[in-house]
Amino acid sequence: MSRETRDFFTLRKPYEELSTPSEFWALVDGDDEKVLKDLLFRPDKLESVEPPKRWRVRNKKFCNVSFSKTLLSQIEFTDCHFEECLFTGSVIYDCRFNFCIFVNCNFYRARIQECFIDPKAFAECLDPKRHANIGVGLYQELLHNSRQQAQTEFTSYAQYKFVQWKRYLKRSEIRNSDAGRLVKLLKSIALVPSWLFELTTGSGMRLSNLAITSCVLLATITGINYFYCSTFGLSLQGDPVLTITEAFYFSTIVVTSLGFGDITPGTDLGRIVVAFEAIVGFLTFALLVSMTFRKITS
Repeated sequence: MSRETRDFFTLRKPYEELSTPSEFWALVDGDDEKVLKDLLFRPDKLESVEPPKRWRVRNKKFCNVSFSKTLLSQIEFTDCHFEECLFTGSVIYDCRFNFCIFVNCNFYRARIQECFIDPKAFAECLDPKRHANIGVGLYQELLHNSRQQAQTEFTSYAQYKFVQWKRYLKRSEIRNSDAGRLVKLLKSIALVPSWLFELTTGSGMRLSNLAITSCVLLATITGINYFYCSTFGLSLQGDPVLTITEAFYFSTIVVTSLGFGDITPGTDLGRIVVAFEAIVGFLTFALLVSMTFRKITS
């Protein structure tokens, strides 16, 4: 086992052991900013002091702290920062994480149930090259949790990241396999469509990606129709299309399938290209409607 892998699963020494939950609560008492570092929480449970009321932990930074194989229950963390912490095999139940950040934390086989937690808090949690399998498990838990709790604002992002980390895992498996270079290359090329779909549409779940892609697509089509207007034989009421404004107008009509017919291609090549542009525009619009409907009804 490499040093990087061992360190990610092991608490860095030296550290202090906490043998009772009361020792932990004494350390996090109060709302003042405080750094807790190099701690191993030994008990198998860390629960609210006054259940079912959630016990609050505010403005704390946890660095090199282990909660491995611990049940964390009915705790509300607010403005907390977790860095190089271990949650391996932990069960996080009925907790809230408000404005928290996780950096280089290990959630291997951790379970997250009935929690309020923003998946974006884990943006810096794992390295895609070394921890792809952990990332898939983590975002699967976050996706399941957000669906169970009907947290629609978190579900689409968690699903997007889950699909993305599955691609990371496939890439990692290809890189670490014993196959030859040619086989690895072919398998890597096979991942390109999923990467492009993720980039352009957020794997069909992020309207912001699709909006940017649509703008780029329209600008590209406008440029093609402007620079090759004479080749395509584009004419407006008998006069050749000469301005970028006319090319933009024509491109917009084509990709939205409105088809006013005042600008038409006059060559076979022009008709083929414009037909292809219309198909691309139709598919993009259909995907936009589908994503919007899914977002509204989710």
